Amino acid sequence: MRTYAAAAVPWHVVATGCVLVPGLLALVAWRPSVVWPLQGAALGVVGGAVAWSMDEPLAALVDTLPRALPWRTVARCCVVPLVLVAWAVPLVAARDRLPAHLPLFLLQGAGVALVALAVTVALRRRGAPSPGRRVASIAVPAALALALIRPAPRRLALFPVWPTDAWATSAALWSIAAAAASLVLAGALLREHCPRRVPIRKPPHL
Repeated sequence: MRTYAAAAVPWHVVATGCVLVPGLLALVAWRPSVVWPLQGAALGVVGGAVAWSMDEPLAALVDTLPRALPWRTVARCCVVPLVLVAWAVPLVAARDRLPAHLPLFLLQGAGVALVALAVTVALRRRGAPSPGRRVASIAVPAALALALIRPAPRRLALFPVWPTDAWATSAALWSIAAAAASLVLAGALLREHCPRRVPIRKPPHL
């Protein structure tokens, strides 16, 4: 698995993400009340890096090899803890300058990583060779826009920041998103193992 992951994962993308995320969070910790939307952008980078790492440019060849999609996905998942560490360490280091909801922020990172992983693997199972790039191109601007506009902050509290925001609602939403993504991911991987029924053809009548 290590040999496959070393060759298959776009490590330059992962490294870029692991540098951008702490940089964005450092800006957020510097002045949270002004640049808080950058927290959404950092989450978008987390999801984008995870999604991009699942792409298979040589899918037409690799999908015919004995190593199935679940095995290859597990091998590539070494990216997930690296990106989550890049997300968690700056939050822990700057927790005194951020709202006192560190568990929620850690849940946000895990939720975004799971959603990106589930969506990308599900698209890969459907035959898309490189869906991660499309997911990444959508995740970053979408997360930034949601953090900036904050639509329906009481009901869709994805990026709370003020003490009066719906923090409990946000935790519930992110927990639901993480649980749903886990189910989608499990379904995409387990379905790969299901044997396909081969139609039985009756011999022609003589």
